[in-house]
Amino acid sequence: MNEEKVKYTIEGLFCVLLLVVMTVLMFTEVVARYVFASSFIWIEELTRYLFIWLTFISAAYVTATQSHIKVDAALSVFPKKLHLAIKRAGLLIWLVFSIVITYVGFNYSLTMLSVGGNSPSLGIAKGLIYLGIPIGYLLMSIRLVLNLYKDITNPKMKDMEA
Repeated sequence: MNEEKVKYTIEGLFCVLLLVVMTVLMFTEVVARYVFASSFIWIEELTRYLFIWLTFISAAYVTATQSHIKVDAALSVFPKKLHLAIKRAGLLIWLVFSIVITYVGFNYSLTMLSVGGNSPSLGIAKGLIYLGIPIGYLLMSIRLVLNLYKDITNPKMKDMEA
């Protein structure tokens, strides 16, 4: 198994772990509410925060594995010679957007940490909760740089994939 696949597997396992924890927590909440007529106040909140992290880490994972949704039909409008340039331009725009969101997200998280404010039930600093957004976009930016590097250094492989 090559090193890159191991990295993907670790990211994927982290996403699966988050999903399993969320499922177990919500199952526990449903059973507690409907069977025992009692519930845990903190479960819904924790599940929401785990979902934030899951969303953005899994976005980085699908960027790494190149299994995100994309619209290739628009490429058919352009001549085949331009397809590679258009794909690279799209990756560059996506990379710039990801870097901006990473920067803004880290600033927002640091501001939330300095201003204060904790979650109602768990008492977790909101800055830590929202840190999943810039971390996910940072990982996505790294994966986009790697994808662009692979695309530029080995364009023949990309033609075979497309």
